[in-house]
Amino acid sequence: MTTTTETLPQTLTVESAANRLQVVDSLRGFALLGILIAHIVSWFDGGPLPGSIYQKAFENIPVWQQILNGITQFISEVLVRGKFFSFFSFLFGLSFALQLFSFEKKSGNFLGRYAWRLVILGLIGLAHSLHWRGDILSIYAPLGFLLLLFRKLPDKIILTIAILLVINIPTRLTAIYQQYLPQLSKAQQEQQNKQSEKDTEQYYQIMMHGSYVDNLKANFKALEMKKNFQIESGRIYITFGFFLLGLYAGRKKIFEQFPVNKLFFKKILQYSGFIALGLLIAGICLGVMYNNNPQPPPAILFIFMTIYDSFNALLTLFYIAGITLLFAKPVWNSRLLHFAPVGKMALTSYVSQTVIGLLLFYGYCGLGLVGIIPPWICFLLSAPIFLLQMQFSKWWLSRFKYGPLEWIWRSATYLRWQPIRL
Repeated sequence: MTTTTETLPQTLTVESAANRLQVVDSLRGFALLGILIAHIVSWFDGGPLPGSIYQKAFENIPVWQQILNGITQFISEVLVRGKFFSFFSFLFGLSFALQLFSFEKKSGNFLGRYAWRLVILGLIGLAHSLHWRGDILSIYAPLGFLLLLFRKLPDKIILTIAILLVINIPTRLTAIYQQYLPQLSKAQQEQQNKQSEKDTEQYYQIMMHGSYVDNLKANFKALEMKKNFQIESGRIYITFGFFLLGLYAGRKKIFEQFPVNKLFFKKILQYSGFIALGLLIAGICLGVMYNNNPQPPPAILFIFMTIYDSFNALLTLFYIAGITLLFAKPVWNSRLLHFAPVGKMALTSYVSQTVIGLLLFYGYCGLGLVGIIPPWICFLLSAPIFLLQMQFSKWWLSRFKYGPLEWIWRSATYLRWQPIRL
């Protein structure tokens, strides 16, 4: 098959030496920027905070700061939150497909090697969760095992299941079913709310004033709550849906064969952007109509949440397609390549963001700036933090083959220390 690869940046194609797609590394780096913004504007909370914290940060401040906070929250909710964990999940599924093809060419023991690799990732995720409740690695590991079961299913089945999951259909069906179950009484709801407020206050006190061991214990106990949140919110379904979309994209080789698939990327960009804009307008209209109703009708809530999840999924696809198309343009290629080192060291970069967040916002190990720094300043802080990550990743990879945590992960996978120096 003849392609026009020579007219496009060579870094869009597979590197023969490392078998990596630099466009994928750049996409992964961009996803990590979005994840950083999503976390930092909410002070790396990892869970709900007492209402007094939000009042101090949003209400008892000058009007001009309230306006800046409002703009920040709008940008975060509309353009960032709920988009980049799915973006990152898509790339996880894509990497799975690329690794699968690589092992098949070598006739290696893919199942055993990949399963053990997931076990190591799960242990890293557990350690991460014990320090910060917002960890996603402990979710990726078990879902990675489930992904193994889908590796030989037909493309149409994978794509159909993926679409149903990314728009969170299981959660919507669960919500319909729950309408026919006995509902909590008003007294039970009040008791549940009081317990939730008590747990929230206790969490805040521990993260700000507890010891290191207190936080480890509290976060371990919160693993059950984390599991419940993943299921009740449907985030676990969305994550796996994007795993499957990434697997599908990897099978179709849409990144390796970009010149052939360029029109496909353009269509994804146009359709996802247009539909997402329509859903955003519809969601805003519903929000305005029922703004003063603390408990809108179940049907309206169902429609709103369906719009919300669909909008997030479409905007994720918009970002992926848009950045890939920009990457193919020489003027943008050189700029977007700056994201590639961060993406190549994704595990190290992701965990290091948590370390920075804990040092900034948590009292037990850092400055305790939760609720003190307003969200708009936190948003601005994301730029120097990410630039630091970019420079560190570039410096590190000029001397070593893998990031620090990537090297540990790889060495544990092969049960022997891997050569790391270039």
